[in-house]
Amino acid sequence: MDKIGSLNWSIIIIYLLANLLLGFVLSKKVSTAKDFYVGRKTTPWWAIGISVLATYVSAMTFLGAPAWSYKSGLSVIAIHLNYPLVIIVVMSLFVPFFMQTGVISIYEYQEKRFGKASRTVISVIFLVTQLLSSAAVLYGSALVIEYITGIDVITSIIVVSMITLVYTSLGGITAVIWTDVLQSGIFLAGGIIVLFVLINQLPESLIDTLSILKTKDKINPINLSTDPTVDTTIWAGIIAMTVYHVTVYGANQMMMQRTLGAKNMGDAKKSLALMGFSAFFIYFLFIFIGVLFCQYYQGKVFDNDNTMMLEFAEKEGFPGFIGIIAAAVLSASMSSLSSALNSLSTISTKGFYQKYFKPGKTPQHYLRVARISTIFWAILIIIPAIFFTSSTGSILELLTKIGSYFV
Repeated sequence: MDKIGSLNWSIIIIYLLANLLLGFVLSKKVSTAKDFYVGRKTTPWWAIGISVLATYVSAMTFLGAPAWSYKSGLSVIAIHLNYPLVIIVVMSLFVPFFMQTGVISIYEYQEKRFGKASRTVISVIFLVTQLLSSAAVLYGSALVIEYITGIDVITSIIVVSMITLVYTSLGGITAVIWTDVLQSGIFLAGGIIVLFVLINQLPESLIDTLSILKTKDKINPINLSTDPTVDTTIWAGIIAMTVYHVTVYGANQMMMQRTLGAKNMGDAKKSLALMGFSAFFIYFLFIFIGVLFCQYYQGKVFDNDNTMMLEFAEKEGFPGFIGIIAAAVLSASMSSLSSALNSLSTISTKGFYQKYFKPGKTPQHYLRVARISTIFWAILIIIPAIFFTSSTGSILELLTKIGSYFV
């Protein structure tokens, strides 16, 4: 308690208890496996949209985006310029298709069209990709706990995984969505507070700071380099990341599963539109913070770039500030992790257990298996998360690389 004080601890504990309470309350709405997978199709479209947004804009953004732009400048935003095009494609092609087929797992169609082997291969790829990506998210949140409280990173990984497991296994996708809504509000508030405190603490005015950063080529969003080793060019954003984000939002079980739980086609499309056009501005917020850090820290070299947000909060914050930042990063991490656990459980239960091992059982039986599967994946995610502790670069960059190998 001594390191961060009782006020900051109180903020963190209240946040964690609120998530557990919400999961317990929503568990009363889960009586079958289908309720666990997609809910009862009563969730409002805006909550689904916020949930999808919170899942993708994770702790990797809160910690990793400033770390990346601190090094590469505003050109990092290039990889997110494709959102309008991506969302139009997904809304026009993927959402109507999956809604009309009535699937729970988006890989069900693959079996109808291409056979069991195709569905099995793609399902396994999803499970592996999501396992590794979720482990990176878990590592990011553990960094926060270690930095703020002094609890070692491996213990922190286990604690966050277990807390997220409890409310996810209780309330299923409904708990995931509504805890995401709570978590996204805390996440965004934390980012805005950091921006205003940072602007107030800059050695020069904001206008003068931007002029200085311009001379250092840090605020140019367009990098026209054709060097394939440069990862923040406009070509990477328009071409490579367009393909990447179409697969993320249109052909990824974790993202599409929430959309399939919408009341109707119109609500499904509106939820994605909300997510797609909000994501760019949230990414810009955290990338811009990293650019301002270039001037604030004067090129300081960090042992781990992902901790610069935490160092700033610790140094410049008001009472309770570090607790708010901790809750914000934890909320971002847990929203992504809970979504991943629910999707991993859905695919492994419906795509493998129900199909190949125990077909024809009751919905209550599959609900029990889905919850047991959630426990299994929560434990398994801990292993690669521990391996990621040796990484010192931007965890947002790490997460993007993991996903790109499988696209």
